[in-house]
Parts: sequence; C-alpha cells; structure tokens
Amino acid sequence: MNDGLTVRLEPLPARKTLASLWHQLDARDGGSFFTTWPWIGTWLSVLPPRIEPKLLRIERGRETLGAAIAVYRRVRRHRVVAVRQLHLNATGDERLDGLTIEHNGFAGCDPSTPEPWRALVDWLRSGVEVEEMCIGGVGGEAALPAPRQQTIVRRSVPVPAYRVDLTRLATGDGLLETALSANSRQQLRRAMRAFKAHGPLAIEEARTPETALRFFDGLKALHVRSWTRRARPHAFANPFFERFHRALIGHGASQADVQLLRVTAGTFLIGFLYNFRRGGCVYAYQSGLEDSDARLRPGYVAHALAIEHNYAAGEKVYDFMAGANRLKQSFATERYMMEWHVFQRSLLRFQAEELARGARDAFRSAVSRLRQLNLR
Repeated sequence: MNDGLTVRLEPLPARKTLASLWHQLDARDGGSFFTTWPWIGTWLSVLPPRIEPKLLRIERGRETLGAAIAVYRRVRRHRVVAVRQLHLNATGDERLDGLTIEHNGFAGCDPSTPEPWRALVDWLRSGVEVEEMCIGGVGGEAALPAPRQQTIVRRSVPVPAYRVDLTRLATGDGLLETALSANSRQQLRRAMRAFKAHGPLAIEEARTPETALRFFDGLKALHVRSWTRRARPHAFANPFFERFHRALIGHGASQADVQLLRVTAGTFLIGFLYNFRRGGCVYAYQSGLEDSDARLRPGYVAHALAIEHNYAAGEKVYDFMAGANRLKQSFATERYMMEWHVFQRSLLRFQAEELARGARDAFRSAVSRLRQLNLR
C-alpha cells in the first residue's frame, strides 16, 4: 500500500463493463489520447486471441482512480535468464507493439501525479509473481519514482521528443513563422514558395470516417513509396499496424479524437498527416509525403499548415513526440524526453545478467530501433 492506494490485477470484465469504466476515467482531465478508450478499446478488439490482457486498477478503497491494460509474459533471455514480465498497455511482442504507444500511463490519472506510479512500483516490490515491469513511451512529465529501496532496480532509456506551444502563435496572427528562429523562418518561406508555384496552398481536414479512411489510403501509398525508395523499413510492413489504424479511424474513435489532413498546392498533392487529439493537445503520429523531389520540403509545409490549422481551431500544443529530425528541431518551442522504463526486482539472476551487460544492451538495442526507424 502506498499513499492509501492499492494495485489490483484481474481478468478483463465484459467489454461493455470495461468500456463503461474507461469512459468514466476518460471524463477526467488525466491521461493522454493513448490511454483513452478509443486507443485502448480498439487495441483490445484487434489483439490476437493468444494474447491474454488483464485489467490493472489503481484504487483507493473501492474507488478506481486509474486503470491500464497489462499483459503478462514469460521470456527467456540469452536462453538462460527466465523472466516473468508485465507490460503496461503493450504486449512485449515487437510485431504487435510496433504501434508505439507514447505518453503511456493510466486512464484517469494525470501522469505528473506521483502516487499512482509509486503504488505500482510498491506493488512490484510486494512479492507478486511479476519480476520485471516494462513501461514504454512515458512522457517527460510523468512522475515515475526512483526506487526508494535496493529491492527494485529501474533502468531507463530516454529518447528526445519535441512539441510546439501553440499559444506562441498568438502574437503573430496565428502564423508559425513568427515563433521560429530567423534561419528556420527562411527555410519555411523557401519551401512554401517552391510549392506555391503549383498553386495556392490549402489544408483539408476529413470530416467523416469515410473521408478519413480515404486520406489514410493516400497516406499509406506515399509513406510506403517514400520509405521503400530509401530502402528503409516502413510502418505498414506489419499488417497489424494497418489493421489497428483502420479500425481506429473507421469506428473506434470520433472525429474529435482522430485528425486526417490533406495538404495541397493547387492540384499538386503535398501529403497527408495523421494526428490524434485530446485536451488541447494534437499528437502528430504519422505522415505520407510527396518527397520524390529532394529539393522540396513537403514535411515543412504540411506540418506548418497543420500547426496553424490547429491553432485556429483552439488547440494548445502540437506534439511531434519521440524521435529527432531537423523539422522537429526547427519548429519546436520545447524539447523534452520520452522514456522507456524497466523496473526489476533485485534478484540474483538479474544481477548476474547485469554484470554480463546482457540486459542493459538488449534493452538499449530495442529502444535504439525506435530512434533509427523513426517511421513518422
């Protein structure tokens, strides 16, 4: 027990009961889009039957203050070290976790509130059958505790992330360039002039699921072509990725939650952007851009118009999330860290594994793939 909070892990209730609980938690201010029912409910609906998720509750007395989905997994690392893992809002299977949840946490809880996180770590310490807890994609505002005793070891890998404070556009009539450095402003103007040769710049937001799915088809075509041309693995290589997002766009989320944008210059297609929204924050999740001409910068133009479009709609933050590139660094008003955490009980076999540097290297290698691929 910690701060009067307890943790309970139990089988999932009937979907209708679970949805009702989640909607109650979503009605609070806490949590990101990635912990709301549209994401979680869609994810549960498309997981293969071999995955057996459980409900993890953060409770005070009989009241559920927060919730997450937990997947228990037995693994054997290096063919020697047996580990009983618990993954928070993920499965531990790379083929299924390529969705890359970010701003992870508990539905109904502000991630900057430390008490639920402390309760979770104390629950791991208490002797439950779980030996290792994996919590990926946690935003820098999350108040995960440093273990207060030697019985728990935390290993973390940070990845830089970037976002734009849209309120900064207020002093410049809603134009992004007024919030940029002189060099970034010059690059953006040059990119816009190049595309304006094709006609006026325009941005269109899908207003129906049918239009959103059509935009998603266009995004896929451009995304796959771009990454294939550069001999890089693309996000759609795993069929589960597309199956999940088609379900999310088609019926799992409302138009208030999901944003599909098409950006054009006259009749010339610049690209598509796929974003999520919650609580004044826009999460820039995926893109498909016409980048066959290396001299042009479609990403600069598409995201600049999307940033201004969302400012005009009253949103407060445009979050590029994890991964570093020149565009994010040029446009962002804030750099923060997204972190991938593993909490381990301090067991002899883990200590031996650490001495051999196997666990740390394996963990860092897994996270480095996120940095290298950066499939957005």
